[in-house]
Amino acid sequence: MSNEPHTTMNGGDELDEEEDIEKLQEEIRKMEEEAARISKQTEELKQSSATADPSPNNNTSNNEPTDNTKPDGFSVYVGQVEYSAKPEELLAHFQPCGVVERVTIVCDKMTGHSKGYAYIEFQTEESMHNAVKLNGSTFQDRELKVVRKRVNEPAFQRGGGRG
Repeated sequence: MSNEPHTTMNGGDELDEEEDIEKLQEEIRKMEEEAARISKQTEELKQSSATADPSPNNNTSNNEPTDNTKPDGFSVYVGQVEYSAKPEELLAHFQPCGVVERVTIVCDKMTGHSKGYAYIEFQTEESMHNAVKLNGSTFQDRELKVVRKRVNEPAFQRGGGRG
């Protein structure tokens, strides 16, 4: 046997394979970095949500979570809104109740026309209660229906869904 390095007839193929392996290793390294970054962000989100809710035990035995943990906790539904009403006009009508965070007039997806109702989100619960007191008030010659916004709670899985 000779002490010469082992070569094959297809020396170019070995170089191509080595380049492919290096490229794959680089891809794996990038994916691992991305996974580490995502893990770090997930951990930061968990920590920030833990600091937002400092109570050590979430009261999961009670099926009704507190209103201020719900995203729509300070929102009201406003029905019988004039179709031509603008968000600024509704804002002016509800501004005396307290600080308004957002006014959403619900529109038809296809036509873009108002559906005749809106949601108004307030900064505080007191403001939301004040707004509910405007139930029956007149806005652009229409009697408004103002109630606390209903929040759909996710239902428990009951099975396959077929009778």
